[in-house]
Amino acid sequence: MNQQGPLRWIPGAGWLVLSAAAPESEIRSQALARADAEGVTVYVSFAADRGDALMDDMEDLGALAGYMVDFNVDRGAVLDHQLEHATMLVLETGTSLDAVLAALHEDVVQALRRLYERGAVLLIEGLAVNAFGRWVLTDSGDLVDGLGWIENVFVEPIAADNDNTLIHQLLQAFEEAIGIAIGEGSALVLGGDGSIEVWGQRNVQISLGRQYSQ
Repeated sequence: MNQQGPLRWIPGAGWLVLSAAAPESEIRSQALARADAEGVTVYVSFAADRGDALMDDMEDLGALAGYMVDFNVDRGAVLDHQLEHATMLVLETGTSLDAVLAALHEDVVQALRRLYERGAVLLIEGLAVNAFGRWVLTDSGDLVDGLGWIENVFVEPIAADNDNTLIHQLLQAFEEAIGIAIGEGSALVLGGDGSIEVWGQRNVQISLGRQYSQ
């Protein structure tokens, strides 16, 4: 695991960009600049327009022609083929985190992990950032296991009013928990080489559980 202070996350050659979205273009532009321009950009969208606005915006920002991948359909060898030449993947969330979680089957997660390990940029936008920590809060308010790419962390995109009540509740329940609140227009960027960056409006708040003050 990589480590900076109390934060620990998976190693690899790529970049994990956790963006609260809205507005997205600045973060998308920085992520695009970080990716290998020789590869292709792959899009996964759970938005109502199925990614049309996302692809238009990325093309305006200079992304080469890319294509959509459907995690609900593309699995196994088909998915591996779809991601073979990808150097950047953008996962756009709609209004439901449950829809994203249902699509993150084991072979999808493994494919994402291989993509990250070989050096791709994974730009995760909106509610889906929640899935990459240890805990996930479902649409119905249930706390379930996340992917665990970031150890003992609960990641939450927050609105302009900086309401991080959920994080405070989690810190009270688990002394080892770390809460990361990402504000609109901001992104937390974790490099597979152990580096940490904050992009955009830089509104990223990290709160530590009781374990870290003992």
